Amino acid sequence: MNTAICENKTITLECPKHGEYAGEVIKLDHELFGKKELTPKCPHCHNENEQWHQAEKEKQQKQRDIQKWQSMNIEPRFYESSFDNFNAYNPELQKNLTLCCAFAEKPEGKLIMLGENGNGKTHLAVSVLKKVGGIMYTAYEIGMNLRQSYGGDTKEWEVLNKLCTVPLLVIDEVEKIKDSEAKQNWMSYVVGKRYDRMLPLILIANCHVEKDCSKTEKPCSKCLEFHLENDVLSRIVEDGHALKFSSDDYRRKIRNSKFGVGSAHV
Repeated sequence: MNTAICENKTITLECPKHGEYAGEVIKLDHELFGKKELTPKCPHCHNENEQWHQAEKEKQQKQRDIQKWQSMNIEPRFYESSFDNFNAYNPELQKNLTLCCAFAEKPEGKLIMLGENGNGKTHLAVSVLKKVGGIMYTAYEIGMNLRQSYGGDTKEWEVLNKLCTVPLLVIDEVEKIKDSEAKQNWMSYVVGKRYDRMLPLILIANCHVEKDCSKTEKPCSKCLEFHLENDVLSRIVEDGHALKFSSDDYRRKIRNSKFGVGSAHV
């Protein structure tokens, strides 16, 4: 079939929303459809329509991302966290950022993130988790899930099996759960299984290691060794990389920049 262009001409048209615009009317003579006249649409309406569709596409993608992050137990505060927006404002943080990026590309062994609050540990851990896939819990949450499994619909084995099989497991606030035999049992079991299966693990604690401790009696309650059994420590030492976060609390820096040093805001 052949299509013959009969006539093209530029005319002035009017859009009810945007007013006058110039456009080329194309007259076609098609053997199947006959004669047709194609009138150009308002370019402003066209651009707005494209922008709307793009915004809807981005909105739907964001919803899919949020559902994925929720399945990883990532909290809303960290939805936007990534390597790109991590503020590595000193050499120590720059080094930690580089190590975490490398770990995300080749997740092997363990990352142990140690330091006080507000140093970016969770931000970096979440950034790795988004790249690798898996799940993130505080130690307390794991203990709570296990307690709820006793007599519940979800069995203890199912809770533990998930922790032992996800691509990456992140355990935050290792030091905050009360020491108990039950805690040490699940920690030893999970770390041991992930070690045997060669699956990566990230541990986060507001602690220091014993060799950096200034206390007379060691390990003190702020030493990582105080909270973990020897079998866990042994597996950590073998293929673990310790990242120290010794900078000042970045959240306090943000607060001071907003309210000033010495503000009553806490």
